Amino acid sequence: MAIHNFNYNYTYISCKAVPKSQTDNTLIVREVTIQIDAVDQADSSKTISLTETASVDYLHLREDTDLPNSFISIDDITNQQMIDWFLEKTSTEILDGFCTWKLYGAGEVDPVTEPS
Repeated sequence: MAIHNFNYNYTYISCKAVPKSQTDNTLIVREVTIQIDAVDQADSSKTISLTETASVDYLHLREDTDLPNSFISIDDITNQQMIDWFLEKTSTEILDGFCTWKLYGAGEVDPVTEPS
């Protein structure tokens, strides 16, 4: 028993944004929600779909006087950029463990053994 490896497909669902400040209405993304479709690499009949949310580091943008040159207006952010921000917070190893647990149960991830 072990953590399984999965192939993933990510689909952007939504984001939540906050104004930069009380006087600056520039929207800054604070969290991203995506759909994850996972297929077990060892058994393609084992699949799972999840909807997950991850926070995006945004506080420094709210505290800075000016936004950096690399800042992307919310109207110009692509779905792929949203997915990339999500993946910056979520590793494949974590997803593999979580999907294994959801599909096969806790015993597959961390089997309980009898003391000898």
